[in-house]
Amino acid sequence: MSGAEIIGLISGIIAIVDATAKVYAAANNASGLPEAFRDVATRLPLVHKTLQSVSEHLNTNSPDEDSCKAISPILQRCENRATQLEKVFRDVIPQADASRMERYLLAARTLAKGGTVESLMKGVLEDVQLLASGRVMELATEASIASLMRKAIEEVSAIPPSLPDGIHSSAKCETERDALLKELKWTDPTIDKLRIERTKGGLHEASSSWILSHPSYQKWRDGETKLLWIKGAAGKGKTMLLITVTKQLQSQIGLDHPVANSSVSFFFCQNTDNRLNNAVAVLKGLIYLLLVQDISLVSYLKSDFDRMGKGIFDVTNNSANAFDALSNVFRQMIQHSRPETVYLAVDALDECEDGLPDLLSLVRETALQENHVKWILTSRNRADIDGNLALEDPGAKLSLEVNSEAVSQAIETYIIHKVAQVPSLRSSPVQRTKIQQKLLENAEGTFLWVDLVLRSIHTVLADDAVRRVDETPPGLPALYHRMMGDIDKFASHYRDSCLAVLSVATLAYRPLHILELRTVAGLRYETADLERIVDMCGSFLTLVDNSVYPIHQSAKDYLVSDTAVDKIFPSGKHAVQRNIVDRSVVAMEKTLRRDVYQLVHPGALTRDVEAQLPTPDPLLGVGYSCTYWIDHVCETDKADLQGSRRYRLANALKRHIARSNKSIPIRDSIGMFFHRHFLHWLEALSLLGVISNVVHSLSSLRTVVEARTDAFTNLVEDAHRFILLNRRLIEQAPLQTYISALLFAPAGSIIRRMFAKEEPSWVLTKPVVEKVWNRCLQTFEGHNDPVYSVAFSPDGSRIVSGSADHTIRVWDATSGMEVRKLEGHCGSVRSVAFSPDGGRVVSGSADHTIRLWDAKSGKEVQKLDGHNDPVYSVAFSPDGSRIVSGSADRTIRIWDTASGKAVQTLRGHISWVHSVAYCPDGSQIVSRSADDTIRIWDVTSGKGVRKLNGYNDLVHPVAFSPDGSQIVSGSGDNTIRIWDTASGKAVQTLRGHISWVHSVAYCPDGSQIVSGSADHTIRIWDAISGKEVQKLKGHTDLVHSVAFSPDGSRIVSGSADYTIRIWDTISAKVQKLEGHSNSVYSLAFSLDGSRIASGSRDRTIRIWDVESGKVQKLGVQSTWVRSLAFSPDGRRIASGSRDRTIHIWDVESGKEVRSVDLCHSTDSVRFEDLGDSGLWLRTDFDNIKLGDGGSSSYDSCSIVGGTFT
Repeated sequence: MSGAEIIGLISGIIAIVDATAKVYAAANNASGLPEAFRDVATRLPLVHKTLQSVSEHLNTNSPDEDSCKAISPILQRCENRATQLEKVFRDVIPQADASRMERYLLAARTLAKGGTVESLMKGVLEDVQLLASGRVMELATEASIASLMRKAIEEVSAIPPSLPDGIHSSAKCETERDALLKELKWTDPTIDKLRIERTKGGLHEASSSWILSHPSYQKWRDGETKLLWIKGAAGKGKTMLLITVTKQLQSQIGLDHPVANSSVSFFFCQNTDNRLNNAVAVLKGLIYLLLVQDISLVSYLKSDFDRMGKGIFDVTNNSANAFDALSNVFRQMIQHSRPETVYLAVDALDECEDGLPDLLSLVRETALQENHVKWILTSRNRADIDGNLALEDPGAKLSLEVNSEAVSQAIETYIIHKVAQVPSLRSSPVQRTKIQQKLLENAEGTFLWVDLVLRSIHTVLADDAVRRVDETPPGLPALYHRMMGDIDKFASHYRDSCLAVLSVATLAYRPLHILELRTVAGLRYETADLERIVDMCGSFLTLVDNSVYPIHQSAKDYLVSDTAVDKIFPSGKHAVQRNIVDRSVVAMEKTLRRDVYQLVHPGALTRDVEAQLPTPDPLLGVGYSCTYWIDHVCETDKADLQGSRRYRLANALKRHIARSNKSIPIRDSIGMFFHRHFLHWLEALSLLGVISNVVHSLSSLRTVVEARTDAFTNLVEDAHRFILLNRRLIEQAPLQTYISALLFAPAGSIIRRMFAKEEPSWVLTKPVVEKVWNRCLQTFEGHNDPVYSVAFSPDGSRIVSGSADHTIRVWDATSGMEVRKLEGHCGSVRSVAFSPDGGRVVSGSADHTIRLWDAKSGKEVQKLDGHNDPVYSVAFSPDGSRIVSGSADRTIRIWDTASGKAVQTLRGHISWVHSVAYCPDGSQIVSRSADDTIRIWDVTSGKGVRKLNGYNDLVHPVAFSPDGSQIVSGSGDNTIRIWDTASGKAVQTLRGHISWVHSVAYCPDGSQIVSGSADHTIRIWDAISGKEVQKLKGHTDLVHSVAFSPDGSRIVSGSADYTIRIWDTISAKVQKLEGHSNSVYSLAFSLDGSRIASGSRDRTIRIWDVESGKVQKLGVQSTWVRSLAFSPDGRRIASGSRDRTIHIWDVESGKEVRSVDLCHSTDSVRFEDLGDSGLWLRTDFDNIKLGDGGSSSYDSCSIVGGTFT
């Protein structure tokens, strides 16, 4: 660096220092800052003066090369520190209205781990002092400056920290909160409230303030009432009452103060918007506002978010799984909330279409259990809501019909107020009075009716207003009919435009932006004219912030009623759905292209897109189409989708050219769009943040078209596989759609071959990939050790896995998302199973215990203790009342799932019991042992019925056929044998595996057998002929567990490679569940098939959602989980292991609710419901009665016993 460059660098530092001083001087509210900022600012002139002296000296005495080399690093370090210092000042000081804590946080985020403002200033002073005192500068500075510099450094060293201890963790907490808030903000309830107010013409407090003085409300707000339900017919003003309540609560507690005595969180449901009409959306909104008010609550959400990713926020898909996860987060948040009272308000429960029973259950539960929580709800008069809330206190129900006098007075006040705002009536007192009287006569206590009538006269003359009001019939249905009649009177082109708008607005999944409306309605109006058309739609619709909303749910109800449906959909809804699809495809073809936002860099991330958003946004008019066109495709005529002839793309292109602009088959339309724009569409979905929606949309399309197999079905299937493989990558980096997504797709992928020209030419050595999609549909990752056991839930929607990482995970079988992680075992989870009703998961572990889990909440319901060694196998009885477990302590125990007690202990094996299973009618149990035998037991007597011999090697798994007539077993001699239950004779030996067979299972109809082996393969066998049907490869280590889905269409497998995979039995595709950190030893499906419980060597039980792959981990056990079983209702899991304890787990919470200490370790547990005799758990040695008498309570249990005679 030359002398001139050195001087230039000093000048740059001086400029930075001066800029910092100016920032401080310009601050309007610098007094709110820590003292360190003022102390630092007072030293800036000294730095300026010293650097100026150094610069003047260098100008006069040019330094030599060695001097420049000595000065250069000092100056560069000084410049860096000065730049950081200025950034702190710029980031923190200009926030004139920010609190002191907010300024601290801003500073901490700016510096991260780089230090505080005073340490930066000290560094700058030391650098400047070093420059001034160096040999090259010996003539540059006066003694007074040197003295001042030393003094300044001493004073700055003594400045109290500007950022106190812990502030960096606080800053990190706020940063995490901001990131999670961004994910949660599917919609902001605060903005929704303001929009609703504007839609309804503003809040007239005099018309709704009566609620604040109502005794029921005051008792709720200030007294002992924990839950208040305001109910009434449509249009009675319930929403405005709740807005009044929330405003009053907010004004009293002051939400601007971070440590308030109370907090308020609210949500407004709207059936017409799929972002606002489900239980997941309600929880997201409530959690969002709780986080906004209390930063400390972020930890309760972050742990689940880190584990489950964005799937926890999935509103439109897998809402049951997302609700389960979010409800647990919500419970923890309100339990640990700092305010003394948490007020929670939800409006229009009747418009919550998905998950309402679960939401009401959560409301009731938290209202009863949390003393500081108060709920206020509104809805129409609905018996199901009444029944679910089960309010015993009459004062907790506030009926607007019962309070008709208060409502009538409120309406009168409202009418007087609103009529006075009609322009033509302000100077017409006579007409104003007539209209007021007529409105009062016909209102029937309905605010909405009044509002709609006044909208219709807002722009007419006074006399015309009187006439129009006189002609308006009372009641909302009659008024809507009148409004439709007015549309009929328009000129044909206006009438048709209005009907087009109403039809698409009615079928839309969410409110449409005005530009989106133009696209899907097929209108060519300019924006201003289109707004006029919306205005002409007879007040059925309203335009707010450029988006079109139905004026009220009752308006949408009318438009789809028998009265209006023929007018709105003259050719049927299918025709309008098809029109939406066609118009969407045309618009997307015109708009979508590679790098539509001009991000350029292939590694550009979606999180940075907002800063580069082009103006105007090219996706603004097609955002709805990109997101929902496939959903509309699925709503068209199914016969058109399935097609009457085989599809070929070449023929589709020919038909398109021949027909020009005429309608073409919808399969052709989809095929051509995919051929030209599939990758462009994926990029757009990433930019819009909705790619997860489309995974499920394409899955639905696959279901519709799979009735026949042709090129179109294969294209849809390939597109779905392409998204499944690359979803997470494309979500984060949209332009990787054209690079990594293509390069790592199979060479024979239809999508890859279609877009071969898009592959990057600069990649000289392309990765070696498979020729076709492999047989693995999905791989579920999450376990940290081998997966020992897997099972489908009874409905096939979930998978449970158990692993050597001590956890059980429940996965969504469709998306592969982990739903629950069940932790509690302290040993490997060797066996897991769902209860017949899918409500519970049972797990058996090497910690000698069996645990029963609530499959929904992930809570441990019971801990069943009794085995003295690892529990290798658990299973529920067909009725879910019992669990059977097999253990290394050589016993089989039967447990009562209600009491958690062992009710029978079956003895006879002389070595480890590795596998147990109930026969389909629950009358017998089959067990296999390391003593090379298989035994059949009578459940009632506990006696051994039959002993099956024939193996010369260790027998591993056993399973009954669906009709109970046969038993299949696997062995260490690499074979599988089929036994006749009645005679005890082996009828077939299946050979093919080249190592131990660790797991076997029958498909539900008994036609096939699946086996998993130490040779890393899974094989499917014909149960009649004994021939191998399929060989499934994918695991990289031994396969511990296999199971069929309830419908037989899928197989789940758990392996020592730590993964769970789902295989399609028809196409042999596989889905993988990962989460356990060790081998999975036991698996069980819940009765409904939606969840799988897994027990592993990692000592955990995990509950997996079969559809999404989401997992919940139950507590860690002391040793391996050897066996699992779901209770009949699926709410509990029993787990057995080698710690001689059976654990019963609550599936919903993931907590252990009971443990039963046994004398033996167990390899098998199973629930059994004996009706009047109550719920039992069965293990190798013990029968455990849960509860007393006919009770199914888990509060008590007793070991009844039951051994061989």
